[in-house]
Order: sequence, then C-alpha cells, then structure tokens
Amino acid sequence: MPRRERERVRAMVRRMAYWRRLAAVLTALAWLCAAAMPWAPSPARAEEADGAALSVEFSAEPGVMVAPEDVTLTFVIQNRSGHAVHNIYLASGDGLLSEPIGQLGPGESQTLVRPHTVTQDELDAEAIAYTVSHDPEVSGGDKVVYDLSAAIVKGEAQPGVSFTRQLSSNRVSPGGLVTVTYKIANTGNVALNALRIRDSLGDFTGRLEQLAVGESKSFISRVTLIEAAQSAPVLEYTVPSGESFSMALQAAAVDIADSALDIAFSVGQSVFEKDTADAILILTNAGNVDYTDITVLDDVYGGVIADAVSLPSGASPLEIAHTYPLRGEGEYRWRITGLSGAGEALDLRTDTLTVAPEAGEDSVEIALSAAAREPRINRAGRVTFDFSIENTGTVMARDALLYEVNRGEIRRLAVLPAGEPSLCSFAYDVAEDTQFIFCLNYTDAQGRQRTVSSTPIDVAIAADGVAPEPREGSGIDLEGGSVKMGGSTTTFIVLLIIAGAALTVMITLLAVTSLRARRDRLRRVAAEKQRIKAEMGKTGRVPTVKAEMGKTGRVPTVKAPAPKKKKK
Repeated sequence: MPRRERERVRAMVRRMAYWRRLAAVLTALAWLCAAAMPWAPSPARAEEADGAALSVEFSAEPGVMVAPEDVTLTFVIQNRSGHAVHNIYLASGDGLLSEPIGQLGPGESQTLVRPHTVTQDELDAEAIAYTVSHDPEVSGGDKVVYDLSAAIVKGEAQPGVSFTRQLSSNRVSPGGLVTVTYKIANTGNVALNALRIRDSLGDFTGRLEQLAVGESKSFISRVTLIEAAQSAPVLEYTVPSGESFSMALQAAAVDIADSALDIAFSVGQSVFEKDTADAILILTNAGNVDYTDITVLDDVYGGVIADAVSLPSGASPLEIAHTYPLRGEGEYRWRITGLSGAGEALDLRTDTLTVAPEAGEDSVEIALSAAAREPRINRAGRVTFDFSIENTGTVMARDALLYEVNRGEIRRLAVLPAGEPSLCSFAYDVAEDTQFIFCLNYTDAQGRQRTVSSTPIDVAIAADGVAPEPREGSGIDLEGGSVKMGGSTTTFIVLLIIAGAALTVMITLLAVTSLRARRDRLRRVAAEKQRIKAEMGKTGRVPTVKAEMGKTGRVPTVKAPAPKKKKK
C-alpha cells in the first residue's frame, strides 16, 4: 500500500476513535443530568437479558402526589430484534388488567398512553408496576416477560386557595342592580372538598363539592339594593385528610348613589373679536359618583365639542369652551352624554341660547383674489384666471365691476352679499410674457365708489411650461355667470368676421387708389422734364419761371447743376 494511502487510513481511524470517545462522554453526561433531577420520574426499563427482543420504556405523569389520584402512563415498546415478535400483552402488576398489543415487526415501535388510578399501596411504595410479555422465539418455550416499574414521589400535603371578590360598582342608584363575582382557585397540591361561600349581601350561598389541583371556579351574585349594604364573603372547605379551613374577605360597602351633575351654559359675543361668539359650558359634580366617557356635542350645527372627558366625584368644576363665527343672529345648544359610576347613562341638553351681533355702522369689506391656472406655458395659447370676491362686511355691496386694467371689463355684479365668496373664471389669449392686474369697482353702504385690486399676475412662456388651452376667437370663457356682448357668442363671431372683411376691402381700395395717384404724378413729372429739355434745345436757355407759370400754372421744378470740382 502506498505511503499516502496508509496515512489517510490512519487519520480515518483516529477520527473514528475520537467520535466514539465523544459519544461515550456525552452519554455519561446525559445519565448524570437525569440522575440529578429527583422530581422528574425517570422511565423504567424492563430487566433485559442479553438478546432480549423488546426494549420498553415506562413513565407516569404526574410523578408527584400527596394522595392517590389519576395519572397518565406512557409505554414505548420497540422491537430491536431482526424478526417479528408475536402476541405482545400489557398487564398491570396485580394482574387485574391485561391488554393485547398484537405484534411488532423488526425495528418497529409503538407508543401507548393509558390512564391509571394510583392506589394507596402504590403511593406508599412510590412505584407503579406493569409487565409486558410475548411469545417465545422458539416454539415450545416459555413466554418472555418484562417487569416494568414507573417511579412516583409521595409529597407532603400543602393545601392552598385563592379567594377573590369583584363588585360591578360600589355605588348604585336606588333600586339599582349590583353584580358580585366570587372566584376560587386551588393553588395547593391537594384537592379541596365541600367548598361553601356565604355573603350577607343578598344572602348569597355558593356550593362546590370538589376543586381539583390547579382548577378554578367562579360564582356570580346579582343583588338589587334599596339602601346601602356591605359585602363580607366567607369561604369554607376541607382537604382529603379531613381538616377544615375557612377564609374571610374584608367587608366592602355598597352605597346608594347620589347623582348630581350641575350644568351652566352661556354664549355671548366675544370681547376680543366682534365677529365671533364664545360659548362656555361648566360641569360640576356635586354627587358621590364619578362620571366617565363624557362627550359634548353641538345639538344645533352638529359636530363634537369635546370627548373622552372624566369628572370624578369631588373634582373641580370642568370648563369647556368653543368659539363660533358670528353671522347674524344664531342659536346655540349643546348635548352632554356619558356614563356614571352607578352605571346610569348620561344624556342631557343645555338651554337654547340666541346671540346676535351688536348694532353698529353698516360696513362693506371686499377682498379680491385672482390666480392663473397655468402661470407658465410653453407656447402661445389661452390662460384661464380664477377670481374670488368675498364681502366680509355686514351689508352687501352694489354695482360691482370686475376688469383688467389694460384689457377692460370682465364681469358686472349687481350686488355682492356678505358671507360666502363669489367665484368666477375668465380666459385670455397670451402670445408673449404678460402681466395682468385685476381690479374691482363697487359702491359701499354709504354710496361711495371703492376700488380694490389683486396682486399682479405674471404669465410667462418658457420651454419648461405646460401646454395651454388652444386659442379660440376672442378667448372669453366665463364661469359662474353669463356675459352679454351684443348678443350670443355665434352672432358676435359673425359680426367680427364681417367687420374684418370690410376693413380688408377698405385697406385694399385705399392702397390701389394711392398707387394710381403716385403713378400719375410720376408720369406728369417725367413729361415736364421732357418738355423743359426740349425747350432748352430750341432756345439755349432755361425757360423763365414766369413763362412756365403762365403756361402750366405752377412753378417748374429745375434740377440744380452739379458743382464743378476745383483744380488743385
């Protein structure tokens, strides 16, 4: 064998030896940990001879008890032989119980869970005995029997109980109902027997024959009270040893509720702002019950004024305020809902109060705002402007005229009422960067002419702008009211086309007439020049002005001779 191969085999042998040693160490640790748990019942194995066919594990749960009780037994039976095992039986140690299991094939296993009532002898011996048997491997031989034992621990009796009481309310209205809930829980390690609960409140009595370890039980008593009373429950019970115990809870008083919620509601014009009204609600708890989940609602205009408010008994008065806009005379009424500590539903309404603004000088206050829908467009087109005209005064304005300072009228309004704003829209054709300034003329309450203007609006044409609306006709588009401009829009467009055509014809005629006149004038001048030239050829002199004027009736035009250049 080559040297390298021998080294590889030696390394493999060393690794196998290492893992075997590690497995042995881990197995020893597992057994030590199991031995260190005294209260955990360890499964009991049958006494197995070499070559036994079955491996059986047996355990009981719970493994600790102070008196005979029911437990759960668990059996894990495994066939570790290479052949089938037939006629397997499970039997109790006293032989009174026997159960056929059947057979197990090679390597098969089966888990059985069975109830079992522990006897006093088993508890004293601190062990539960069972056997498992099956047919012999060789025909004619004796049955193979496995003796099983599950350890149990006999503990010391430690009775324990939890006893509580809960009242639905410690205050109820006269004739009201109070609900009392009693709860018992077994917190010890022995069962409780012959349980009794007695309470002078309502002469209540509750009975329970037994309460197992870890169990709990509730009793409910409902009592109608006319006057104040006390709850003083007492629990009595016994344990399996026959010893009796009792437990009493501290007395709890249940009083008759005195519900007294005082309401003070007032509304008046604000001393700081004349156009607002201040509403104030003051709640005072003069009774002996608490109020929770208080909600204050506007019973006239709707909406929640306040919610999730509490007002305990004896607390300081609670003040809730709200401000309303004052638009003429108004009515105000609030609704209060909630729940009292006595279980009563609270649903009250305040008086209805009326508030009107103080009499004063009538005024008109107009605010004009304008905005372009697309202040930045990428080409020439139509841009729509939105207008809001709001009268915040006390009376309406008259004879309102909305216009643009360079482009004229937009809309006329006979009146501008106080309150809600008037809205409208108007569109212009924009072919270049343009600034728009809008104004509104109106007549105030004293008959004076007033003017307000909006902030100047710049509309720019840039490559990063948005696409505008297409240009159409005059570009007028008014929303919110009609605009009459000499008839309907169609008639106006037709008249505009006719006027344009007439203007074009007039311009053409004027151009033709002017061209003819200029042509005639040029012909006359040329003829005159020819005549003068001919006259000079006959006489050798320029004709006199007087002679020319006598012939033609006008002063002749003579071109001056060019100046002679001087010799250097």
